[in-house]
Amino acid sequence: MIQEGWRKVIPLKQKDHEVKLPILAKGSTGKVTKIDLKDGKTQPPKRYTEGQLITLMKTAGKYIENEQLEQVLMRTEGLGTEATRAGIITMLKDRKYIEVKKNIVYPTDKGKVLIDAIGEKVLASPEMTAKWEQRLKEIGEEKASAPEFMAQVKKLCAKIIEDAVNTSHSWNFSEYDISSIQKKSKSKRKPSSMGTCPLCNGQVVDKGKFYGCLQYTKTKCPFTISKKILSKSITQKNIKLLLKEGKTEMIDGFSKGEKTFSAALAWNKLERRVNFVFEN
Repeated sequence: MIQEGWRKVIPLKQKDHEVKLPILAKGSTGKVTKIDLKDGKTQPPKRYTEGQLITLMKTAGKYIENEQLEQVLMRTEGLGTEATRAGIITMLKDRKYIEVKKNIVYPTDKGKVLIDAIGEKVLASPEMTAKWEQRLKEIGEEKASAPEFMAQVKKLCAKIIEDAVNTSHSWNFSEYDISSIQKKSKSKRKPSSMGTCPLCNGQVVDKGKFYGCLQYTKTKCPFTISKKILSKSITQKNIKLLLKEGKTEMIDGFSKGEKTFSAALAWNKLERRVNFVFEN
């Protein structure tokens, strides 16, 4: 200690085991008597909360090296606007790019894939936003051409897509779970057949509220049977019997007005329709 400074006013109680260093001069030597090695790890930065994300979007200009563009983003208050920033974060959550647990934001594997795919390209650059804001301001002041700006945007979009195609072969997302974000086939499973259509020999299938011929879209075959006739649901079992043998089993519970009755359904070849068949 060279000078006591404020310790003259507020003296500290020196601990017994603490030894004051002697005054050292250039060229002095010393002898190491003991070394303690402490094994420690650096801590990663704390994760952001949703509120901190909004603040970071607002102050994005602080991270731009170009002073002129930094001023542009500072004037426009960063990325997005006061009214849209929360909506942008909500969109990221809805599209599964981020998830929020106890107000802490975590990127999903889908988000990490997007980040890695874009990399250091212009899409991830606050400088691009600043340049666009600057050009839009110039267009508003009639110092720049709006059609020319749009033409440049179209060229940029084409270049971004071209770059993505060219670099896609080098992408490696093996460390991420991409099963949930891979494009799934939209091919529909072929509906199971109830039997052969008595009008055109096509296949009769379940079409939701009725059974109908699968050939309708091609030949306009009109064969249909409602799933509910006179308040009674017609089962697939009876439809299959009707198409195979021409007649269902006896079905109880048809109702007309206040009366109920039992009947079978049969295909009438002459009338080309389904009729009721009653017991003798």
